[in-house]
Amino acid sequence: MADKERLSDDKFPLLMDRKTVAEYLGFSVATVDKAVEYGGLDEVVISPSYLNRTYYIKSKVNKWVEGL
Repeated sequence: MADKERLSDDKFPLLMDRKTVAEYLGFSVATVDKAVEYGGLDEVVISPSYLNRTYYIKSKVNKWVEGL
């Protein structure tokens, strides 16, 4: 991500996948996975069973970051 400019916060969607949340936070996808596993980021995750995908809620991600 260093070679391209980061989007402004308002350009990121309200529901983000792992890759998007990594870009939003400036982390790698592996770091996002570790934050979910060990750092409490799992509390911002929603996984609708009918979609078989995991999404991160932007407002909850922001609260998680504020709590660091």
